[in-house]
Amino acid sequence: MQKMGVKRKRKSRSSTQTRRRTPPELMEDMVTEILVRLPVKSLLRFKPACRTWQAIIDDPVFIRAHLRRSASRWEQSHSFIINPHSMIAIFNPGFVVPIKQPGLKGGYEPGLQTISPPVTTTSPRNNVATFLHAKDLSDDQQFYTTEFTHRDGLVFSTTTTSLHVFNPATRDGITLPTSSRSNLMGSGRFNYHCSGLGLDPRTGMYKVIQAFFRSQSMEPAETKMGMEVFTIGGGGGAGWREITSDPPYPAKRFQIGVSVCGYVFWRFSERHTKLERGILHLSLEEEEFGITGLPDELDTDNSFLLDELLGRDLCVSASNTSCTMLNIWTLPVADESLCTLWQWRYCIEYPWSLCSVMALPPFSDEIILLRGNNICRYDLATSKLKILCRLHRVRYQGEGARKSELFSAMPFIESLVRITY
Repeated sequence: MQKMGVKRKRKSRSSTQTRRRTPPELMEDMVTEILVRLPVKSLLRFKPACRTWQAIIDDPVFIRAHLRRSASRWEQSHSFIINPHSMIAIFNPGFVVPIKQPGLKGGYEPGLQTISPPVTTTSPRNNVATFLHAKDLSDDQQFYTTEFTHRDGLVFSTTTTSLHVFNPATRDGITLPTSSRSNLMGSGRFNYHCSGLGLDPRTGMYKVIQAFFRSQSMEPAETKMGMEVFTIGGGGGAGWREITSDPPYPAKRFQIGVSVCGYVFWRFSERHTKLERGILHLSLEEEEFGITGLPDELDTDNSFLLDELLGRDLCVSASNTSCTMLNIWTLPVADESLCTLWQWRYCIEYPWSLCSVMALPPFSDEIILLRGNNICRYDLATSKLKILCRLHRVRYQGEGARKSELFSAMPFIESLVRITY
């Protein structure tokens, strides 16, 4: 009996020691702070681990916080998403690949596509990009796509027959329903979409915009255009909804608008550029159209490009007549909405044709440009231009990998933003 009593006493002491060694549970705020620093791939893997983690990761507040951290990470470690142009029956937008660019300040770890071995400006031929995501549209025959845009981790892409939104990090995506109003026809049954994707700051929901003709005329002033909106996550039954007001002038067909801080911007049709010196904008919150003037110094007789800088600033770039200098202006929409003037930022020696601006200080230490199939860096300290990556020389590996001669590219920020009807 005495031995049994001793054993019970030892067992009790052992249980007490075990309880003392059990670590305390992490507070929810601390768990959130840890999770928000992780890439999307890890978060998707951790969601089934416990209900608390799943609730945190699915919270819209957490999704926005994770997106902001991804955007800030981009400023230290640039990543790009690229799309080989598709001109075959199976559309691969999809073959959309973010690139790890150690040559642009160390790696980016999204858990998606990477380049290995590390990229250097002297050896771009060593670039390797692996497959990320594809959308099989094999039922949609005889079309091609070259246009796509990126907003908050979402990729919006058009083909000659349809519109698509997908998140390559989560591999969610939808094909938007066909609209009965869509009539920007090209040849045959193909459409020249004038469209765009942006975030409504009031509702926190993403909207896809699509243009259509109300009437057409040989006289530019008599041509009337309307637009319609599809709210992602607004319920599939809602479908396309016509915007009450109409653009003051028709926008150019076959373009995807530039989205910046609750506004989408389009260029006017070439037939109307003489009527108004500016670009068309739509407020996604008010669903009202307006005209944003162009920089006074910009010669609109020359070609110019519209770009966005991490969804915060609108950017206009134009080369001089001799194509030896590139002028760059920005409109800081995030800081002052549209109640501000264009700021002339840079005039750099650029002995090539017009190119897209991908990043400027303070988002980057250098000016990052896209010209054709080359991602380039202009060093402000030395005034030297270097090619960082030749997209047509990148080796594409993985499911669905294939060669292409033409590419589109833009900065990529991964996100958990969900896509539903």
